[in-house]
Amino acid sequence: MSKTPSWQRLCDYGGLSEYEAKLYVSLIMEGPSKARQLSMRCGIPRTKVYGTLKKLIERGLVIAVPEEPGRYMPASPADAFDEYLRSYEEKTRSLLSTVSLLEEAYDAAKTAVNPKKGEVWILQGRSRVLRKVGEMLSRAERLVDVKTSENGLIALYKANPRLLDRLKERGVRVQVSAPDGPHSHNLLRELRYICHVEPMDIRLPILFVCADGTESLLASLSPDDLNTASDGDIAVFTSNPTLSELVSALLLNTVAKPPEGHRPLKPTQLVKSPSA
Repeated sequence: MSKTPSWQRLCDYGGLSEYEAKLYVSLIMEGPSKARQLSMRCGIPRTKVYGTLKKLIERGLVIAVPEEPGRYMPASPADAFDEYLRSYEEKTRSLLSTVSLLEEAYDAAKTAVNPKKGEVWILQGRSRVLRKVGEMLSRAERLVDVKTSENGLIALYKANPRLLDRLKERGVRVQVSAPDGPHSHNLLRELRYICHVEPMDIRLPILFVCADGTESLLASLSPDDLNTASDGDIAVFTSNPTLSELVSALLLNTVAKPPEGHRPLKPTQLVKSPSA
């Protein structure tokens, strides 16, 4: 069983803020409570409790009990997150369908133009993935396009903190698309000084980087955390411009975050190719 606290997992996978997640889990564990009790149990300032409860009520996670002084009770987790989970499943199926189409497109292109061996590689492990991204950024001359999750953006920046500044100095345009969430808000604000930043609701734990439209990398981040040395990541790197353009276009309509327990795609599910 995961050692990560339940409230933290609701932040990571349920789209809740830290205060919202702590209040909801507290109500689940302790039962109906008053705002003052919740503030003391969760360590949340009383000035923040009522606003946070209001947001939870609007999301259907908490029910206000009409009495004086007021109490609050949790809604059933299965009912409250049902629509959210169904949305995950639908978008994950969409991504799997997209990957299948990509594989077919690649096989067709390979047959048509007989590409050279080594045009597509499978990478395993976050350290190797981030190192490859660093190499791509170092080679970029005109344009870098980054689409990633909130944690993916932070991991990318931690691994290459000065590269984005050097790209600007060399006149390379960098476009970053990522969620503007509690973890990434400050970083996105800073990146606006050196990049073109576009907040985007990318819920799937991915990292996509395309350099100059000629090479790209698409990684599935597992687990979706800030660790820069995870062994679970799997990525596809290609130096085929046509495939890079196709992946970038498809990702615009395939951004989702899978339910907790999602298993990353295996290399054979992505692209059949020789290993690097």
